[in-house]
Amino acid sequence: MDISRTAEIMGAEVRGLCPSMFYTSEVAAELNQALLDHQKLCLKDQELTPDEYAVLGQVFGAPKPQLVKKLHLEGIPEISVISNCNDLKNGKPYVSANYWHTDGSYFAVPAKATMLYGKALPADGGDTQFINTYAVLDAMPADLRARIDGVRAVHVYVSRRGKSLVQNRSNDEEDKTPPVVHPLIRTHPETGRQSLYINPNRIDHIEGMSLEDGDSLLDELYEFAFQEKFQHRHQWTLGDIIVWDNRCTMHRASNDFDVTQRREFHRILLEGTVPV
Repeated sequence: MDISRTAEIMGAEVRGLCPSMFYTSEVAAELNQALLDHQKLCLKDQELTPDEYAVLGQVFGAPKPQLVKKLHLEGIPEISVISNCNDLKNGKPYVSANYWHTDGSYFAVPAKATMLYGKALPADGGDTQFINTYAVLDAMPADLRARIDGVRAVHVYVSRRGKSLVQNRSNDEEDKTPPVVHPLIRTHPETGRQSLYINPNRIDHIEGMSLEDGDSLLDELYEFAFQEKFQHRHQWTLGDIIVWDNRCTMHRASNDFDVTQRREFHRILLEGTVPV
């Protein structure tokens, strides 16, 4: 197995990984350390059955059943099918998750990491973009960082500020997703590093601030965080599985492709810890 960094801001490729290695503790330790070091991994040239993919998820942590049951892969609730053709908007396929976010922040205990396995790709475009939020906080002006120290944001499933369409929930799923509060600066439980912890698609407001003042602060944070210098773009190839650390990254789906062409992934979310 070979692991090599692919971009200065974040990301590494893993080649030579095969299913027989998923049960090896040494391989698991090397992969998990690489994820901590690089924030995002691309496992190249994978041809896995759903059961093998579920086992691979266990290499990185504890896969969790995902909220929206209608997206579950039959027989394996830890895997969801994410596609531009799952639901139709005005009778046409569409791209959800095309605004910056981090997965599961509307839970009190968000997912630590996400895995996506490319199953169908458009002829061109449809990349996944990332932001390294370690780098964002490290580069943040001292006065702005001081203003968000100790400040918390309220995350909800459907935010008044969100700009991506989200899946409809059943009544039971709504009951599982009340508003939650998380700090704007998060300390990574494994590396001890701090990062900006925001989800522009799920944050509704800043705790203890007026909407006007809170929105002004969020707009300032987003303008700074969205700078291209903090970004990394993954160009998909069939056989890619990417894994990223939600505790120190954001991501979004690019919608720069013919949405009538299927763009589909199998997704696994891994259990995390309460942000502190």
